[in-house]
Amino acid sequence: LKQPELGFVLTIYFLFIVAFSIMTTTFSLFTMFRFGYDASKTGYLFAYVGIIGAFIQGGLIGRLVRQFGEVALILVGASLFALSLFVIPFTGPHTGLLALLAVGGAFAVGNSLATPSLTSLASKSVSEAEQGVVLGVTQSVASLARALGPSVQAVLIYSVVAAKGFDGLDHNMSDHSLFATFWTAAAIMFAAFLLAVYFSHVHAGQFTEQTTAPAAAE
Repeated sequence: LKQPELGFVLTIYFLFIVAFSIMTTTFSLFTMFRFGYDASKTGYLFAYVGIIGAFIQGGLIGRLVRQFGEVALILVGASLFALSLFVIPFTGPHTGLLALLAVGGAFAVGNSLATPSLTSLASKSVSEAEQGVVLGVTQSVASLARALGPSVQAVLIYSVVAAKGFDGLDHNMSDHSLFATFWTAAAIMFAAFLLAVYFSHVHAGQFTEQTTAPAAAE
């Protein structure tokens, strides 16, 4: 954290994973409460998100980084992620499955653009001799975030008074707690976006040069 560029990247990555873990631990409860989905139907939704992520991270991300750079992809990914977290509690049976798929698609695209770009920037923030250490630190930061996120989610998701879900059963959550949980995750993600905007103005020049230099040499 004493290294300014790396400190910024790790902080953004930490906030990103906190928001991500809040979303993933809440989503199955959300679909059960709002849509009455069981584990199988929710699993299909996660598979849909995963397929989009695999398509972007497995095939497109390299070309996108070469064309736009990591910082631009982080900004786009963070904004899509924050927007999807803000919108998702508005979805329900009244909006239909297509709205849920659209929000899930935006979340998947945002996550797939930003996450590999952040790890790439972390490795570029140090010398080649330190990249292995930074990779370990990055994973440690992610582990800490995955411990904090569900803890925050557990406090927010459960309301004092149980409410009836779409399935007609009482659940220890409510529409209010769902909004509070997803909007907290959206606020955390928006904070990461603002840090990324600041980073793009202060530190991004050196990474742009690193990205474009090989292409210019060719």
